[in-house]
Amino acid sequence: MKIAVMGGAGLMGDTIIKDLLESPGVDEILIADYLGDKATQKAASFNDTRVKGCFVDGFDIETTAELLKSYDSLINAAQLYPNLFDSIMSACLKSGCHYNDLGGLFWTTKKLLERFDEFKEAGLTAILCMGSAPGITNILARYACDKLDKVESIELWYGVADMTDMQGIEAFNPPYSIRTIMQEFIDNPVLFFEGELKTLSPQSGARETFFPEPIGKRTCIHTLHSEPATLVPAFKNKGLKTCTWRLGLPEDFHEKCKFLASIGFGSKEPIDVRGAEVIPVEVLAAVIEKHVEEKLSGVDLKLNDMECIRAQVTGLKNGKKIEYVADCIAETHSRWGNSCLDVATGVPPSIVAQMQIKGMIKEPGVWGPEVIDPEYFFKELARREMRVEVTKKEVLT
Repeated sequence: MKIAVMGGAGLMGDTIIKDLLESPGVDEILIADYLGDKATQKAASFNDTRVKGCFVDGFDIETTAELLKSYDSLINAAQLYPNLFDSIMSACLKSGCHYNDLGGLFWTTKKLLERFDEFKEAGLTAILCMGSAPGITNILARYACDKLDKVESIELWYGVADMTDMQGIEAFNPPYSIRTIMQEFIDNPVLFFEGELKTLSPQSGARETFFPEPIGKRTCIHTLHSEPATLVPAFKNKGLKTCTWRLGLPEDFHEKCKFLASIGFGSKEPIDVRGAEVIPVEVLAAVIEKHVEEKLSGVDLKLNDMECIRAQVTGLKNGKKIEYVADCIAETHSRWGNSCLDVATGVPPSIVAQMQIKGMIKEPGVWGPEVIDPEYFFKELARREMRVEVTKKEVLT
């Protein structure tokens, strides 16, 4: 198996590549990135002849397609730019390469789903949103939906806690891309209520829930996410009326992000600063990157974190109302040292790329994560130190 990782020089690429290197049958891994020098350096850091690095401009469809001709599958771990995702998919079609990505934010996913017929005709699979959330969330939901005769609601939740000993250092270190977080905080969520997609206000729908300790109680909010874009068409024929998503970040971090979003740091619209045109969210990302580097460079921190990815599904089985709660628990990886979020986001696309190459996804086309067999997927997660816990209860009415 030969697998390319677009944007592989970034943080998510690190986990993806570690997992691929430990997977039987992976013969070659290409780290393809716009930051060519960084891609080459990262490839060398693995000290494994199977890993190569190179420059690529994903917007250049022809050159990217030529690069991918000798690869079986591509994992798109690049920063979310809708037109870039579209270009990379076009390159995969031209090169005859399977595709999967870590997900767009609803509208990007809806647009990419429109390429179903192209991939079907090419005999290729494209699996969208194959990270943790979206990704694992969807497959947890499918597991429960498959066990019900009728599905009434799918509620998805995410909670995370960081117990790392910071040695007295105060650092604003986002758990994932600050660009994505800002977009989640300022964009209008699109969720499914009473059988219809509805646009809500940013950061609306605040509700408290309890996750396994040490995460504990979290106040979770609606944000723009891709799960409804694929879960609704997948299970609408089972009577699905509600599909929601809520994000639960640590309270202090949440409040800081809320403040940054409120004063405009999530904007992608250029503004003039002393004669120079800058984009607020890019300035924020650059400042945070510099801040983290200055605060944590040379500091030996032992990560200690945990996240819970949850699907809460209600419906009917044999006329009885049933509720399933399916949790996927991820913690700091014992061997790799990667954070829970990196593991839960980077492992799923690695698993799926290998499934694509092995022919385990039978129908070509563009699919959401729900196409993945839950039982097989959960076993693969367990091999990577993630566990799935499911509770079932009958709801008396």
